Amino acid sequence: MEGPVKPGLWKWALAAAIGVIATIQFIPPAPLALPAELPAAERTEHRLLAFEGIDNFRDLGGYRTADGRQLRWGALYRAGDLSEASRFDLEQLQRLQLQTLIDFRSQLEKDAAPDRLPQNPAFDVISIPTLDDGNSAMVQEIKERFESGNFEGFDPGALMTRANRQFAFEFTPQFRQFIHAVRDAGGEPVLWHCTAGKDRTGFAAAILLEILGVPRETIIRDYLLSDSISLEAHSRDLMLARLFKGEEAAQQIAIMMGVQRPWIEAAFASIDEHWGDFDTYVREGLELSESDVLTLQASLLQ
Repeated sequence: MEGPVKPGLWKWALAAAIGVIATIQFIPPAPLALPAELPAAERTEHRLLAFEGIDNFRDLGGYRTADGRQLRWGALYRAGDLSEASRFDLEQLQRLQLQTLIDFRSQLEKDAAPDRLPQNPAFDVISIPTLDDGNSAMVQEIKERFESGNFEGFDPGALMTRANRQFAFEFTPQFRQFIHAVRDAGGEPVLWHCTAGKDRTGFAAAILLEILGVPRETIIRDYLLSDSISLEAHSRDLMLARLFKGEEAAQQIAIMMGVQRPWIEAAFASIDEHWGDFDTYVREGLELSESDVLTLQASLLQ
């Protein structure tokens, strides 16, 4: 029979095992697959960038306009907030060579979850608080209803429809500032975000794509991509809500976490009601001249 293993061998084996585990654990992850760096046939399937701690980060490249041109990849990005960005995420953000980052969140949201950014970022950060007071009131109402379990008379769909209609009129100065910032970037990469990257961010993407000449149905499909992405990102939160607060609470929260076609349609309808048509909204609301529009198209389309 073999004799007992010597104590020294156990120590050596344990040290070797720890070394192997440590090596596996600290192998750096592969860099993000950036659509602009991939073969053309593979870009669309990588539209959603796989950041570790940033949800709903998407490249708007590849969308076709009505006249057959295509939005450049690697120029326009939309996302949720960057408050949980990992070290890996910050490294990957640098690869995007951003010119501008635009933050639509209210002060309440920014105080609760400040963006994590690379040290000494090479891009400009523009804060455009949208739904500031209204968002605070909305968050407070949702919090109170969630805590009490009383959802009588609460209609999250109507709440989000109203918010989208506000984007199209009440918050025109904010979205004017957004569009002008994109124009001033001259085709260099721009990222904009709110908290979930779906409502304020979604409306901003929608009006920009419309200005660029992307068909309305394509714009709505891009808007609706946020639904499954957001619900998947918050699946654990929904599970906990269902477990501790019940099915009704979970259903109401799920609606708020997603997006619905009538919401963005209400925004476009509100533009027509308040401005007469989209072209007038662009000219008088967003204060873009015909030359500005042509500049945007020339810098962002190919």
